[in-house]
Amino acid sequence: MIKHVIRSLRSAASSARPTEVVLHIGAPKCGSSAIQRFCVGQRDELLTSGYYYPEHPLDVNGVSGGHTQLAGALLNGKHEQAAATLQRWLEEARAHKAILLLSAEALYGQHEAMAELCRGLRVKVVAFLRHPVEYLLANHNQGIKRHFSTQRLGALLPELLGRPAGHLAGLPLLHWAEAFGADSCCFMAYQSPSAGGAPVEEHFLRSLSLPEERIGDLLGQIQGMTNRSYVKSALELKRLLNTVLGDMPAAQAHQVDWSLQGYSDRSRDETGYTMADLTQEMRERLVQHLLKQMAPVVERFPELKAAAELPLEKSRAQGAGWLDLAAPLAALEADAPQVTSEIRRRAMTLRDQGRQDYAFCKLLDILGIEFSEPGDAMPRSKPVPGLTAQQRSSLEKPHARDADCLREMALLLERQGLLQDALFAIERAAVKRPQGKGIQRIKERIEQKCRASVGEPVLQAPKAGQS
Repeated sequence: MIKHVIRSLRSAASSARPTEVVLHIGAPKCGSSAIQRFCVGQRDELLTSGYYYPEHPLDVNGVSGGHTQLAGALLNGKHEQAAATLQRWLEEARAHKAILLLSAEALYGQHEAMAELCRGLRVKVVAFLRHPVEYLLANHNQGIKRHFSTQRLGALLPELLGRPAGHLAGLPLLHWAEAFGADSCCFMAYQSPSAGGAPVEEHFLRSLSLPEERIGDLLGQIQGMTNRSYVKSALELKRLLNTVLGDMPAAQAHQVDWSLQGYSDRSRDETGYTMADLTQEMRERLVQHLLKQMAPVVERFPELKAAAELPLEKSRAQGAGWLDLAAPLAALEADAPQVTSEIRRRAMTLRDQGRQDYAFCKLLDILGIEFSEPGDAMPRSKPVPGLTAQQRSSLEKPHARDADCLREMALLLERQGLLQDALFAIERAAVKRPQGKGIQRIKERIEQKCRASVGEPVLQAPKAGQS
């Protein structure tokens, strides 16, 4: 209580001084790239309006991390370098008699470091927050886009239900309010334009208190959508490519990302995964789990209540058939033919070394590379044998539990080709041992096989309370 009073007094004392720095901190997956592309393109216009926005690079699709010269240094523990960068930008802004305007979603978790760097400055903190389930889906998309994840959405969701996810629910915003004072924070609910939201650039300009006429003039300079989530076909292709890309040079992986990002930006008739692609049960469980963690944020900042409400979802699941990966693959071959050839060469090398996991074999199939399917040597006319010696040994161990028995049952059923029964058994094992990495890998593989056998996605979760 005393701390809150002291912060309030400090905030009231400093509010009489003009703002010197505006920090746009994200949150991640809330239109930061669009804001940064807009600000880079309108630096002169912003300066005329009293804001100095330091330059930073954009990639071929107009995407960047914003002011990573500052945020990246903090993430790497280089506080002196970050302080020097901030001081240089402050001097440049003061020379222009302007407010320093910075944007980097990597600052989202850096409230302590920035409070120290900005000590004595009048700072305004700007942030957006979206519905946490949408944030989760966008985060999954980003993990495949940029971080070589091969995890399917259906495997990720049950894991999430078993752990805290404060970053998805906006808890870092509370820390920023504590560090800089709630009166110095402008937090807004975000809804993507594809779901009916207004351009994020418009909300951002209003947070700068620019005149409406000036905002209208600037909004006329928006250059279309920036850093859109991969559409489903591009996301699935990239997920499979990640089985090979992780061991290739970063420059080649970047070319793949640039190509598939460009393809996604052009594919107006296709969408990424939305809440409409989840089962009703999964949506309800995720909403309950995440909104409970978001409650203190909404209580402190009622203006974010809109972010806690389910958006008016317009998109629909795009059918239950196969995703057509031919179009994004053709775009990649046209944009980066040498990289595509290197991917094929690397994939054949891994095949010859004996790699046979499901996602990798699916990539070989898509690339038109010959391979022997796992189990091809097994006579199809003969029944699959029962428990292996290794399975018997595992079940004989004194510490074997229900989850172990269900796991081995699932493996046996999988070998017998009874995929739905195998999926049922491994889902029960996941309920018994939700943090079991091996169980999750088996579950993901069986889900993939189920999808391949019936041609539809499997986005199911274990039912609460069942065993």
